[in-house]
Amino acid sequence: MYPQICQTSLVKLYLSLNKIQHVDQYDFQNLTELQVLDLSGKCPRCTNAPFPCEGAVLTHKIFFSLILCWFASNPLALSWVSRTLPCDVTVTNNNTLIHFDCSARRLREVPKDITWNATSLQLSQNEILLSNLSFHNLRNLINISLNWSLQQKGKHISKGTFSSLTKLQVLFLDGNFLDQMPDGLPPGLRMLSLNSNSLLSVSKKNFSGVPNLTEISINKNCYYWNPCNGSLYIENGSFSHLINLNVLSLSYNSLSQVPGNLPSSLVKLYLSSNKLQFIRENDFLGLSELQVLDLSGNCPRCENAPFPCEPCPNKAPINIHAYAFQSLRKLQTLHLSGNSLQHLQSTWFKNCPNLKHLFLSFNYLMSEIAQGDFLNSLPRVEMLDLSFNYKIKGYPQKINLSSNFKKLESLRVLHIEGYVFREIDQGDLGSLYNLTNLTVLNLGTNFVKRTNLKEFQNFFNLKLIYLSENRLSPDSRGNGLFYGTANEGNQVFSSPSVKDHGSYINKDDTGNNYHLSHLLVKHECFVYGQVLDLSLNNIFFIAPEQFEGFENISCLNLSSNGFSNALNGTEFIFLPKLKYLDLTYNKIDLAYDYAFAELQQLEVLDLSYNLHYFVVAGVTHNLGFLKNLQFLKVLNLSWNEIYTLTNRELTSKSLKELKFKGNRLDILWKGDDNRYITLFKNLSNLTHLDISNNRLKRIPSNVYCSLPSNLTELYLSGNGLQLFDWEKLAYFNQLEVLALGDNSLTYVTEKLSIYTNTLRILDLSHNKITQLSDGFLQQARSLQYLYLSHNYLKLINQSTFPSGPNNYLKTLHLEGNPFQCTCDILDFILWIKSNDVAIPRLATDVNCAMPEDRRGKGIITFDLYECENNITSAILCLFSFFAITFTMAVAVIKHLFYWDAWYFYHYFKAKVKGYRTLESTDNVYDAFITYDTKDPVVSDWVLNNLRVNLEDQRDRALLICLEERDWQPGVPVIDNLSQSIRQSRKTVFVLTDRYVKSGNFRIAFYMAHQRLMDENVDVIVLVLLEPVLQHSQFLRLRKRLCRSSILEWPTNPHAEVWFWQCLRNVIKVDNRVLYNNLYSGYFTAQ
Repeated sequence: MYPQICQTSLVKLYLSLNKIQHVDQYDFQNLTELQVLDLSGKCPRCTNAPFPCEGAVLTHKIFFSLILCWFASNPLALSWVSRTLPCDVTVTNNNTLIHFDCSARRLREVPKDITWNATSLQLSQNEILLSNLSFHNLRNLINISLNWSLQQKGKHISKGTFSSLTKLQVLFLDGNFLDQMPDGLPPGLRMLSLNSNSLLSVSKKNFSGVPNLTEISINKNCYYWNPCNGSLYIENGSFSHLINLNVLSLSYNSLSQVPGNLPSSLVKLYLSSNKLQFIRENDFLGLSELQVLDLSGNCPRCENAPFPCEPCPNKAPINIHAYAFQSLRKLQTLHLSGNSLQHLQSTWFKNCPNLKHLFLSFNYLMSEIAQGDFLNSLPRVEMLDLSFNYKIKGYPQKINLSSNFKKLESLRVLHIEGYVFREIDQGDLGSLYNLTNLTVLNLGTNFVKRTNLKEFQNFFNLKLIYLSENRLSPDSRGNGLFYGTANEGNQVFSSPSVKDHGSYINKDDTGNNYHLSHLLVKHECFVYGQVLDLSLNNIFFIAPEQFEGFENISCLNLSSNGFSNALNGTEFIFLPKLKYLDLTYNKIDLAYDYAFAELQQLEVLDLSYNLHYFVVAGVTHNLGFLKNLQFLKVLNLSWNEIYTLTNRELTSKSLKELKFKGNRLDILWKGDDNRYITLFKNLSNLTHLDISNNRLKRIPSNVYCSLPSNLTELYLSGNGLQLFDWEKLAYFNQLEVLALGDNSLTYVTEKLSIYTNTLRILDLSHNKITQLSDGFLQQARSLQYLYLSHNYLKLINQSTFPSGPNNYLKTLHLEGNPFQCTCDILDFILWIKSNDVAIPRLATDVNCAMPEDRRGKGIITFDLYECENNITSAILCLFSFFAITFTMAVAVIKHLFYWDAWYFYHYFKAKVKGYRTLESTDNVYDAFITYDTKDPVVSDWVLNNLRVNLEDQRDRALLICLEERDWQPGVPVIDNLSQSIRQSRKTVFVLTDRYVKSGNFRIAFYMAHQRLMDENVDVIVLVLLEPVLQHSQFLRLRKRLCRSSILEWPTNPHAEVWFWQCLRNVIKVDNRVLYNNLYSGYFTAQ
């Protein structure tokens, strides 16, 4: 032992030449400044030692402790983290935060190998059984996530589980269906999440020990997907003593009133989707710091609701007192969506001068939008959501916006989806013209049939005009309007059916039903500049005049319109600055070379999912327009089932990225058809090519040299490739990414570096690769990421991957392979442990498939000591080999050559003792009948059938010897048997399946056969009562030599007379007469 070291500032520590045999895991944990540690000579090797030496066994703990000590001072050295640990480890924030991600690893307990300096632990989606010792050695933890992880669902967590974690600040316990608040939480806890549990009550006592909480989330403990037959009971003043509480979330709990005595420190309060029918004047009194208040979904509007919806009694709106928000002077965000509101009181907002975001969707506010008195109290609002406030069964001609909208000078984003009206004409949006800060105008899902796009030219700073999901159709009169197809007269229209709850409500039950869940347009589109989104309409034809006045549009989305123009280069002449054009999910007809020629600044063109004309044979499929687009960088032609093209080659000097997924290159490059071999050759600037999912079983060898040589990324996934010509990689001297996943490859090159020295990422996952050559990655210095998951790899040699300074791999994926965990895999396990290569999910998903007792266990847990190669194991192995071989040989010889061995044994025994031939006496009996005397059926047949037909036939009677009748009592069985055989002319064996397996049959048969050896007399006659010895070589040979001596009991009763006659004949006649003529000469050579 050595003294306990308390001085944490030690830099050098020398403990050499002592007798320390054990070093505990925590002996050096406080020495964070230690740079030099000398433990030499603790357990010396005493062979030939020049000093008095006492050896000892150094336990593995000393090595592990040194690792931990070094890891503590240099946490970036993740190679020292135990490879058996079922977690991914990352280090951030200047090496001060060490995060262990053990989520979804099928864990039943907290891993014991997590190092003491862990600061964050993710254990979500497991089935862990917690105890008071689960975290006893993890005192540095700051953050723990146990979401959907506890095995004891519906119960509570024992009091001392987290008590030792004095540094814990964040604790997630969502989805564990706990029925009680956890006790004994560490006092330093700052954030507690208990969403989706089964809590029935919350009291002040529950938080008495955690006064420093700043955030509490107790959502979804009592609602339609997690019913509790009531509501969550919250004791008055439960949170009042939490003076640091900033965020309190109590949504989806069926609360009927706002909890009382909330702390004044609150900054965010979420009370959405409860059953709050009344908001009283003093409910938020004293919350002077509140900035976010969410009251949405308390009296929901239930038409077309995508969730079990229960409105307030009589479909009444939520009743909010006129001065309920009077004290919320710092309020910035207010959610009032989904409350069936019909009127908005200006006094609600009058004392909220900082309100910036106001959500009013899913109410009945059409008249309020027209009157707009409440808008006078919103001088600083930047985002206003008025979506889905349509009138039931109403379909007005125009949108009616209050003139007070012009007072919203700070407004930047306005959502008016789901208003439901017929047309947008000049001046309809006049109250918005002067809003110079307005950048996003959302008028989607309004079933608008006619619009004059010139109306939007009156907005000077609009970045996004969103008109998706309407009913706009092209105007045949060419005046720049979009028209619907319905009658525009005074006919009364019924309101169209409004879909679920709008395009931007979260349909996943994990989110809020009234909050935005997706961006309106793609980010790649938005970054280019001004956006016009006309997707999901009925614009099947485009006239140039329709876009007149939109010269500044940079991104245009016309997807899902049934657009079927044969583009001729004039459709977009009024969009000279267009850089991004989305025409997906249409019916594009590419007939002319000059299509899109007017878009000289176009950089991104998306034509995916336009297979309508591409699958029609005989139609022009012209991609010659590419050569006219001098700035085109990205072209997407995916999922068009292209199997024929008018152009044999695509030509572009600017195109950098081509997506050609989901087409039919297997037909374009079929067999000896070389017409399209050079399809991509003239894309001289192409760096990214995706030809996945093209059903290519093999790429023709002359295609590789026809691909652009400057490719940096090549995607060939999902083709069913059975063979890849690795040597062709030499054509691509800049290739960095090669994706060959989801194919049927069985072979990889023997040495990758021969053909490429630039490849950085190689994806070979989901193939049928069974082995890797020893030099596969030798000298492959550029390769950093290798995906080999879900193949058929059973063994990997250590020499397959380079080690030490020659190893450049950063990440290796191996999960889903059927590894064979025998000693043959030892070298690879040693490579894993000795190289700093990240192998995701190594301990849990890189598992053994064989042998059976290790199936499903991680290969990294394989015990290396099972494969010790020393003299003892070698001797034992050799001994076992000879023992098994000898046993098998004896068994085989006994089975195949038992009689021969028996004969030679007795023959040589007779040679030693002196051998003399036993002369047989005169025949006393015509036949000795041997049979299974223990079988009553056989005995009955012999005594009542065979005996009667042989002995009781007067002039043809034969004298037979029967064991049960003629043997002498008191004489040994072997003597009686020998005497009966030697005193009988023939020995008749009555065979059944059980009898041929008995010892009596074998002895009798050997003795009868002995007469053939000694006297050259064949006395054997076989009577088969059952089909036995069907595969016996003796029986087959005997049928060839003397077929008459083998008789089978007939199944036809009329043949029995013939059977008895044949039996009498074979008994009377010498067998030599009955032998085949080819072999009868043997008996004359005596």
